[in-house]
Amino acid sequence: MKNRFFGMMAAATILAAAVMTPLPARAQAKPAASAKYTPPRTKDGHPDLQGTWARVGVAIAEANAPHSALNDFSSTGQPYPTIFSTQVNTGQNRSILTNRPAGLVDPADRILPWRPEADAARREFIKQMLPPASLKHLEAYARCVLPGPLEADNRGPYQIIQRPDSFVLLYEYNHVTRVIYTDGRPHVGAGIRLFMGDSLGHWEGDTLVVDTTNYNDKTSLARTVPYHSEALHTVERFTRMDPTLIDYQITIEDSNLFTRPIRIAGAFVAAAPGTELMEFACAEGSQTLPNVFGFGLAPKR
Repeated sequence: MKNRFFGMMAAATILAAAVMTPLPARAQAKPAASAKYTPPRTKDGHPDLQGTWARVGVAIAEANAPHSALNDFSSTGQPYPTIFSTQVNTGQNRSILTNRPAGLVDPADRILPWRPEADAARREFIKQMLPPASLKHLEAYARCVLPGPLEADNRGPYQIIQRPDSFVLLYEYNHVTRVIYTDGRPHVGAGIRLFMGDSLGHWEGDTLVVDTTNYNDKTSLARTVPYHSEALHTVERFTRMDPTLIDYQITIEDSNLFTRPIRIAGAFVAAAPGTELMEFACAEGSQTLPNVFGFGLAPKR
């Protein structure tokens, strides 16, 4: 029988914590693919990244995060949707994950380069989130909003499918399908704004580089950065290191929040053999809003 996984967030938190320890600056350099490993290739000659993976370590975990109940949100008992986690081969992959760069690696001091007015606004916003002062202060996942660029870890696996003209990421969460076109097309016009942005990919050697623009401002970066602006621009890099590991880097730029780009590192780790994506029904029958705001009470907007 295929492996089905309904672990609770705690298991994922333990795994993420193992890879979130800050590393010395010299260990935070962008890793290169091992010269000893030759990845399998698709018919078009590019590394084959297909399979089912758990993404780990990809979080801001900033050194100057505001003190907030959100930092310990998993223990608050708030009635948010059930969150799944992926069963990775922890025994097999523990040595692979040891001492790998993870979390916020640039700036090396892990202090986000906030614009002062943006940081002040963010801290005030977070104060209104527990309990939520209004619908906009309710965590995005509780409203079944599509995931932001850092939000999908520990909420189920990814399945990667490669085609000659696209690279497809299937999320278990909320039936999300992210299509990254690799056929050389330009980005859509500036007037088109999308929840997960417009993603275009190209290969630099054996690394897939994904440039994403045209975000709207309806998703979040992280729990301690619960929104972003339409100026958001991300560049992701996927490099297969061995049969069970894809190195992952994401550079984030939002000129309305930060004075300079930041870079976050992590990895896609092969899920246990036989792992498959399950249905995640986020909206249908959800009692989150009635539980938070009270039955029969309309939340303020």
